[in-house]
Amino acid sequence: KQWYQRRVAITAGELKYYTDDISSHKQVVTIYNPYSYTLKYKVLCTAPRKYHVIESEGLIKSHCRIDVVIRHKEPLDESTLDKFQIQLFDNGSSTIRGHKQVTSHVLPRKPKVTVQEAPMQQLPPPEHQVTESNTDRGQHRMDPLVLLVAAVCGMALLLPTWQVDSSTLPPYLHLTIHQKLVVAYVLGLVTMVILHF
Repeated sequence: KQWYQRRVAITAGELKYYTDDISSHKQVVTIYNPYSYTLKYKVLCTAPRKYHVIESEGLIKSHCRIDVVIRHKEPLDESTLDKFQIQLFDNGSSTIRGHKQVTSHVLPRKPKVTVQEAPMQQLPPPEHQVTESNTDRGQHRMDPLVLLVAAVCGMALLLPTWQVDSSTLPPYLHLTIHQKLVVAYVLGLVTMVILHF
């Protein structure tokens, strides 16, 4: 099977270097391996003396990507066209499974994007502003019942445990372990409601 049938993703099909823009002198080509096995890659160029390729060959693990940085060396010749070829192999094999061409253009200057700016204008006020703010206040108000349940649960957990703690409190104020577990569960639910606000 040929590599192009496998559809390994390469982000850039064209690299553009501008003589007047230093930030464009470094370009990145990303290769993604969507398969369940490791692939080996190699980057070749028609003008290797003009470019410095960081990691020009290596391995791409399964379901991983690698960024290949291609830096144009100084000085830049105006209006040149070079080509890169990214070759892919099965790991441990020298048989080419596929390749992808990436063109490199050196252009004299970066095109300036002219955007016509419209004059600044004030935005219209939102509709139903007073009604929405009143509704929001009503929705975010804490229900006193929730706070009361939280306080009762907290106090119940402080009560002594039946036949475990010795206390001077009457026996009807002693709670069993199962009752304390239920109270702790309810307190956790109430705490989540409180934190939601």
